[in-house]
Amino acid sequence: MSVVVNREGAKPAEKPRKYHPRNDFLISNSSLPRLLVEINSTSESVWPKDLIRMLTTGAFIVRFANKFVSAFSQEKNFVLCAIFITDTGIATRYTLFQQQVPDDEVVCCAL
Repeated sequence: MSVVVNREGAKPAEKPRKYHPRNDFLISNSSLPRLLVEINSTSESVWPKDLIRMLTTGAFIVRFANKFVSAFSQEKNFVLCAIFITDTGIATRYTLFQQQVPDDEVVCCAL
């Protein structure tokens, strides 16, 4: 999967950036990710880069599915599960979703 990002407020000459998210483990259904798993590769304790990357990728997937996949676009009911494993082996599960509020693109996360 490739993600093309154009920064809000970017100058017309500024090119969009292309990003290829690569999680440590991924389960997909019909090319749509359903489970992301990331293992911490650093010893940062508060907000590891791998956790931030996993949640950012997850938020993109939820927004994409709810906007462009017809099975979810009406109700905004796509749910993505993500698991982060720390360098000490502790696993935390995150459930990513959008609330059913018109014109609200915020992705929520429940532990």
